[in-house]
Amino acid sequence: MKPPQAYRGNEQTYIKHYFLEKYLERFAYNILSFSNDLIYVDGFSGPWKSKDESYEDTSFAIAINKLREVRDAKRKRGQTVYPSCIFVERKPDSFAELEQAVSRISDLRVKAINSDFESAIPEIVHEVGESFAFTFIDHTGWKGFGLRQIQPLIKKKGEVLVNFMFDYINRFAQHPDRATAETFNSLYGDDEWYDSFAGYVDEGTTREDALVAVYMDRLRLAGNFKHVTCTRIQKPLVDRSYFYLVYGTRHWKGIQEFRKVEEEVAQEQGRVFRAARQQSKLAKTGQDDLFASANISEPNLPFEQQRARKLQLGRRSLFSVLSAQEEVSYESLLGEVLETPLVWARDLNSWLTELRTKGAIRVDGLEGRQRVPKPGYLVRRLCTKDRLQQFL
Repeated sequence: MKPPQAYRGNEQTYIKHYFLEKYLERFAYNILSFSNDLIYVDGFSGPWKSKDESYEDTSFAIAINKLREVRDAKRKRGQTVYPSCIFVERKPDSFAELEQAVSRISDLRVKAINSDFESAIPEIVHEVGESFAFTFIDHTGWKGFGLRQIQPLIKKKGEVLVNFMFDYINRFAQHPDRATAETFNSLYGDDEWYDSFAGYVDEGTTREDALVAVYMDRLRLAGNFKHVTCTRIQKPLVDRSYFYLVYGTRHWKGIQEFRKVEEEVAQEQGRVFRAARQQSKLAKTGQDDLFASANISEPNLPFEQQRARKLQLGRRSLFSVLSAQEEVSYESLLGEVLETPLVWARDLNSWLTELRTKGAIRVDGLEGRQRVPKPGYLVRRLCTKDRLQQFL
């Protein structure tokens, strides 16, 4: 993909594409380790305002290039695999541009569909068949991917990544016009979503977290996903949420890989957004920042505060799992605890080490100087629930 300088003024899209590229690579390597094919589905392919002749600043080109890279790496290891792509675009002008761009591709199976995403679902489901699918839904609004309409696709084998446009949704979610408010019924799957939202708020959840939580709950049910989580992408120049990437998977490994990418992207987002703020300040004042010029990075306090809050939630999740079960597999803990955004495997491992040191748990499988559990290991609670709560 293009470097961040190519996304100047649109840095949030760079971070979104950066996340997509990094996660799609992990998804492809994992799936193609036991299957010889997978399908990438892009429900709103565009291209949208591409500034590059080769479209390297678009999601469809990023996916094509990454799948080629993984395929070629597999071939060097003696494995023949067949990743393919389905691109959907409704607007005739954009589709014509998309079709021309992908018509030159002969080394990957690529299908372009001129349709709105919801209407194309039956054709996509037929094309996917029994293959693993990674579905990317990247709309600039909240219409066109209703949960009931896309359910046949997301219930297939695979995973989904949805751009939940919080900034727009939050702006209209409590619109006084009933017709506008009812447009969210399709997004959330029914007309009862607001009751769930109000329930979260009554329990003390912020409005923002509640809007996202209800969507994740509904996505989990619609797609029969074992794990659903999200990561926050903020506005480049201010500490406010722009959108969330909401993710659904049926395997703990997916959650683990998602969090690995999130940790990497968090660092990249901080670096790129600091540069964007510096560029904006320079444009307004004509004066560069002494510390930025000296390459001194100021701490990202809003991010650190947000992560501290999420770590508290992660510890509560660990307590909840260990309280409910006297013994649980390490991979189950990974799947459950890492559903909390900004909680990473190293955090879970640190908490488990702390509990082991205090005699609250035992990890069957750890031997000698080994400190970090592995999938297949068993975590056993050795104390009462009340005692465990004191530790956490």
